[in-house]
Amino acid sequence: MARVFSGPLCRWFAGDGGEPIAFVQGVEEWRQDLQSAFAKDRVPQFAWQEDPRAKASWFEMGDSGWIALRLFALYAEKSDLELPDTAPSLLELDRQWREAADQKFARSKYAHLLAARMWFPQDFAFTARIALPDGEATELGSLAILRDQLRWLNARTFQADEEQIATWAAVDAPFGGPLLQSAQRGYATLSIAVEDATHRRVPMVVVEA
Repeated sequence: MARVFSGPLCRWFAGDGGEPIAFVQGVEEWRQDLQSAFAKDRVPQFAWQEDPRAKASWFEMGDSGWIALRLFALYAEKSDLELPDTAPSLLELDRQWREAADQKFARSKYAHLLAARMWFPQDFAFTARIALPDGEATELGSLAILRDQLRWLNARTFQADEEQIATWAAVDAPFGGPLLQSAQRGYATLSIAVEDATHRRVPMVVVEA
């Protein structure tokens, strides 16, 4: 099961029982440290409003929507290979995925979809492994680039309009179910979350249970 969070990170780190305002200073200091870790000519200013009162949005991707979408995108670049029929419980069970992950998706047109788990509302071309304030690590990407890559994926594969994509948000995405159906659920849900985060200029995070 995966969910997508869109909102100020103080709300995300606070979780269900914490007080977001208690996390604001820590997030701000972490953001400044992170900014200084990158060369100034590589990234724009990591800027968004850490408002503890701002809305925290959650979007459900189903059991395999996140897994299926990324596997679908990987195979979309490999026209010589047949798309798997079903959505696996773990991406690492797929040999093509393991090989691409070992190369950090360096050659992929969809690197910000395949590699990243957190996206900032700025435009930068690379993904990077970063440490979070709680000591965990994640892969950072650009929300603007992710949005472009999702649109490119649709143009090359589904070729669906907005009305059709909206219907996919309600389809089931069970483990072991049809890969294409689960990928469509993942695509629709992630696209909705991307538009929400882009409109509000806030970070976005995928959380896997």
